[in-house]
Amino acid sequence: MTSEKTRPEGDPFRLGLAVVQRIGSWDVTMYRPAGHIDTGGPLEIEITPAPDGDPQEIARGITSTVLRQINTAAPTSEKAKKSNRDKIAAAEIYALARVLQDLPGRLTDEYLAVLSSLYVRAVDLGHRAPVPLLEELTDTKQATLKGHLRAARQRGFLTKVEGKAGGQLTDKAIEMLKGIDTEEVRQPSRLGQSEGEIAE
Repeated sequence: MTSEKTRPEGDPFRLGLAVVQRIGSWDVTMYRPAGHIDTGGPLEIEITPAPDGDPQEIARGITSTVLRQINTAAPTSEKAKKSNRDKIAAAEIYALARVLQDLPGRLTDEYLAVLSSLYVRAVDLGHRAPVPLLEELTDTKQATLKGHLRAARQRGFLTKVEGKAGGQLTDKAIEMLKGIDTEEVRQPSRLGQSEGEIAE
């Protein structure tokens, strides 16, 4: 018997999607990096004993029968593709929040560019009031964050939208962000969140 589920890749700062297939007593995890989740095969496959697997089957080891049952096809439905894109965007938010926390000073150009990017991505994910999410992710008070976002707009990193949350990154912000690689940021443990559990 096989079953399949998807989850954000365990390390939120390694942007991609892990698809976990249950085949008999084995968990088969296939990883696709961001930008390649809708096409091609996985770049990595990990096969581990399932926690509730049959000890006798596990003792026999991974067989060719197990290997033949692995489905490496990319998701094909539009719903699956959208779900995967949303997971990647959520992982990017966590990565940017970690970069922001690791920056040495406040109100530097680098800080304001990263904060602006984090804010825009939160809005793009559908957060109508993104500042409470930013407060949770960065452990910074909402009033302080609002002041920082005002400074980001004044210094030309974020455009303004009248009367609602939003805005776009400016060319100045995009240029500043080119030197920041969220793939380099590391987190010691897995997210432990399944689909739908990412902070709203």
